[in-house]
Amino acid sequence: MSRPLRFDGTAGLIEMTDADLDRICYYLRVAFANVLQSGGHGSVNVGGSGTTFGSMSDTSRTQRVNTGSNTQPAPGTGTETDASFTYKQIITGPSSPSDNTLNTEGFQIIDGTSGTIAATEAQIAATVISQTIQDMRVGDEVGTYRVSTSNPGGGTWVDMGTWFIDTTYTSTTTYKLWLKTAHTSIPGSNIYPLVIDGVAGLKEVDIITSSDLVQNVLLPILQRDVLTNNGLSFQDNSLRYNQQVTQVSGVARGTISDTRLSGTSETQNNPPAGTDPGGADVYKTFSTPSGSAANHNVQIFYMI
Repeated sequence: MSRPLRFDGTAGLIEMTDADLDRICYYLRVAFANVLQSGGHGSVNVGGSGTTFGSMSDTSRTQRVNTGSNTQPAPGTGTETDASFTYKQIITGPSSPSDNTLNTEGFQIIDGTSGTIAATEAQIAATVISQTIQDMRVGDEVGTYRVSTSNPGGGTWVDMGTWFIDTTYTSTTTYKLWLKTAHTSIPGSNIYPLVIDGVAGLKEVDIITSSDLVQNVLLPILQRDVLTNNGLSFQDNSLRYNQQVTQVSGVARGTISDTRLSGTSETQNNPPAGTDPGGADVYKTFSTPSGSAANHNVQIFYMI
């Protein structure tokens, strides 16, 4: 595996370690989160544009009534669909960085034949991008989503809107889509990879979120690698999402429940006892949802 080169005060040129890459990968995750927040490549939404990956309906039990000129039997409760939600993700990706961009804004690696060369898109995917995705999926989660009824905590989460509303006869519960845009602290330290400079030879390049390295090289490669099935690395599709009753792979990021009240209350509204009902008198028997909420349909939101 070819790693970015950096300057070491003692050894000269050395390859960066995973620890050296921590801060670069973090700034890349933040950059990707910014894209998601603005609805760009990889973003998830409810009922908007993109490729559908799931749907869910909010249902509830309803009150029913039987009426007539004599005592009525209980009708039993009914059911209704209160709302339906369709989930989509924009899985298109940008174009590859040009060779010139890779040469002038990417980073240098050691090649056994040629010495120092600019890393290719595939080599960048196998190093910086791979480590970034691992941190997204099972690390600090910056640049990824969760679904829950409250802020997940442990960093900065942006409320991206309503994901699902669970309605019972007596209450509602709102699930939100949350995007993590920053962690509680920035990992690693500022260690800079090297790029070819036409005048100075090798020089260090900036790694902050707005840098050319992140915006013009790493970010488009990340988006292409995890969204578009381009075959760059084993990470294909790893930042795509699904929502199903059964999680068949990947990393769970939220459980959503459509619930209904579990009991039934039956009441009657009849003419007063001992009277001779007239033609305008009506017997009524009500079946009303009651009791506690019980799961009707449970789905899992997850990264595939």
